[in-house]
Amino acid sequence: MKITRMLFVTLLLFFSVIRAGWCGGEEEASVTIAALQQTYFNAVQSKDFATAYDMVTENMRDGRTKEKYVEEWEGVMKSAQVDIVDGGVTSIDVDGEKARVHAWTKASDVFNAVPIIEKEIDHWVLMDGVWKLDLTEVLMEDISEIPTE
Repeated sequence: MKITRMLFVTLLLFFSVIRAGWCGGEEEASVTIAALQQTYFNAVQSKDFATAYDMVTENMRDGRTKEKYVEEWEGVMKSAQVDIVDGGVTSIDVDGEKARVHAWTKASDVFNAVPIIEKEIDHWVLMDGVWKLDLTEVLMEDISEIPTE
């Protein structure tokens, strides 16, 4: 009877640790992705496209070298007179090696002298142990204020 109880307690402890590890993994990934999202936002806001390049997948690089990527993004931002004012994350959904970040950006450009807010969904993927931005979807929705959800 004593061996059965010890075996039961050991198995219970073992499965509790495994469950905590799995649950904590997604929470830890969310914290990591939130920090990466902020780093990426800061890089783009400050027009540091070399840093942004290192944070994206080949899909986002579209076959461009780092130099070409930086040159093209600097040209786009300059010609469109983009000024990113603010941004943030409303939620992060992690599913294994993929994550979706619901975010918003407040920016002005050549067509919008008064900054507007755009919602987006950023898709992050885990590649060789490193989270990389793989795709950004800009949602064409009317927004009257900064999203808080």
